[in-house]
Amino acid sequence: MTARTPSPLALLLAAIAAATFSPVADAGPIGRADARAGDKDGGTVEAASAKKKKPKKDVVYLTEWPKPADKTVVVTDIERLCKARTPEMAISAREALEAAGAATVPFLLDRMGKERDDGAVKRLREVLITNTNAAHTRLLAHEFEDRSATTRTFALWRSAAFPDKEIRPAAEKSWARLAKLGDKADPEELYAAALCAASTGSIAGLEVLHTAAQKTWERRGGEIRAAIEGARGPEATKIEVGKLEGADQKQKVAVLRMLSGCGDSSALPAIRRFLDDDDNQIRVGAINACRGIVDNDPPLEQLPVFEAIETAKKWKERM
Repeated sequence: MTARTPSPLALLLAAIAAATFSPVADAGPIGRADARAGDKDGGTVEAASAKKKKPKKDVVYLTEWPKPADKTVVVTDIERLCKARTPEMAISAREALEAAGAATVPFLLDRMGKERDDGAVKRLREVLITNTNAAHTRLLAHEFEDRSATTRTFALWRSAAFPDKEIRPAAEKSWARLAKLGDKADPEELYAAALCAASTGSIAGLEVLHTAAQKTWERRGGEIRAAIEGARGPEATKIEVGKLEGADQKQKVAVLRMLSGCGDSSALPAIRRFLDDDDNQIRVGAINACRGIVDNDPPLEQLPVFEAIETAKKWKERM
């Protein structure tokens, strides 16, 4: 079965997020470019956005995990990875498991769900990240209802890195189960479920992602930005723009960060006024929101005040 892959931008941001991911036991994982001077053809923002679209490649989604050449060897290597009495032992086991590829994933997931040692869980996750990719989302979705919260959380988080609308029902089912638990839901699993749901096109967990964007953007911004692209559209835009009413500085920044990923052109009038804001963080947030909505470009980071002012002027000219 074939389907379309996520945009190159989403894959880039997901890769950035994965590179900075630092997992812990029993909890889920918690490019700068020059600003455009203007649309040389003098077109509308919609036309500019259309010109930015990149060709997509096909992904073949697996319907079952590959069989290992030798199951006993895989199980032995996982044991060595978990025990890791020496650094060399851990490196050797990791290299062997990564060389074996996707065939190791079911065994790694099973062991991760049972493992209680923090270091071992971290090593297992690192190999799982290496051995899973966009072709595996349909298989990872089967783990959304696993008995282990650790396994469920990882499967949701990892699937979010490869937007796949076909797993939306499974993602929303997982979200609904957790939402029903209220305050009893594990925060990391709830976050991972919101991330996964958004990546499939659902706005079910948008509030959780907004809160994360406001509190933990430095740690999670890359993966949030990549995931919410799946939910980009009028519904998500209306929710986020509505939060600007009476918003303080932190709320404004969070909204602009979210709109950069999930906003559409209807948000641009609300964003435009923040291009003149005296707070450089808000100004940069507005620039990044424009970049995401109009050009589907990743956010700029730590833009100096003078450069931000000049970039904001160019965006005002385009809008």
